[in-house]
Amino acid sequence: MKVDLTQPAPCHVALHIRLGTEGIQPVRETVLKEFQREVSIAGFRKGKAPRELVEGRYTVKIREETVRRLTQQTLEQATTERHLKLVGPFEVQRVQFDGAGSFELEAQVDVEPEFKLAEYRRIPVTRAPVVVTDADRAAALAKLQESMAQLVPTGQAAPGRREEKVKEVPKLDDEFAKDVGFEHLQQLTEHVEAKLREQRSAEQAQAMEQALCNTLLSRHRFDVPESLVAKQTQRLEREFQARLLMSGMPEEQITDKVAAYAAQLKTNAARHVKLAFILDRIAGQEQLSITQEEIVERFWTLSKQWGKEPAEVRRLLDAQGLWPSVLSSIRQEKTMKWLLKAATIEDRARES
Repeated sequence: MKVDLTQPAPCHVALHIRLGTEGIQPVRETVLKEFQREVSIAGFRKGKAPRELVEGRYTVKIREETVRRLTQQTLEQATTERHLKLVGPFEVQRVQFDGAGSFELEAQVDVEPEFKLAEYRRIPVTRAPVVVTDADRAAALAKLQESMAQLVPTGQAAPGRREEKVKEVPKLDDEFAKDVGFEHLQQLTEHVEAKLREQRSAEQAQAMEQALCNTLLSRHRFDVPESLVAKQTQRLEREFQARLLMSGMPEEQITDKVAAYAAQLKTNAARHVKLAFILDRIAGQEQLSITQEEIVERFWTLSKQWGKEPAEVRRLLDAQGLWPSVLSSIRQEKTMKWLLKAATIEDRARES
């Protein structure tokens, strides 16, 4: 087998494969024997029809199956010999087969980018303080009060009209705290502050991860497969549309809104794909494998989110082909945690 490989675009290779008689005949012979064994022809017991009769009766089907197997085998062999790391299926563009003497195949496929890992340990990251002020607590409690407001009648009504109503916001006291499930106002206030700190801590962690990702992306310069960027862009567009729908935006405006952000969505998608390659490479370098406990934990998380048993979650993931992406996300999250532990973190002083 002779393989000519070119790279018409970054992360995209084109293969021209040629196969001679010595490579074709074993495959064709196997296919012919299988047909001879399996087909039924009147006047002969199954598997006993003469070879020439089977070959003549099923010429087209034998040829089609031979081409299918030659295509599969040559592409698999070329992938192994050229150490190609595929990120999608082959796109077969031309097949030429004369029946016995020669077989030619042209195909293209996207492959993983080749890049060298830059330094990823001790990345400098600034950690902002977690601060909850009196104003933050007051605003959160006021929002809670507003959510509990009721319309109450004023006792006045103009002739021919319904009785007027006004919005009444409950007082912030122990009775209000009991109405929302707490023993007294102090306990409610402490609960609100704890939730605010939890929220600020999550924002702090997100900001640190964002800074770390920005540094990783700036230290690695390489192109990524367009097919992966296109798929990720479509996913981001669907998520964007869903958020707009839930915000109450009319459907007729959503298409224009998504179009206006198309360039930004594609940029974000390319960033996501590139970061995924970097994190996977680091995970491999540091031998960060996924444990059974981490998989079980993710199953339970998804089962709670979806309201289904873990076994049903697994069946759904397998049916939709999402299981590999779930494993990849677990590994990438684990890699991010490792990178943050290995980072050089500087605490930013609290503003007075």
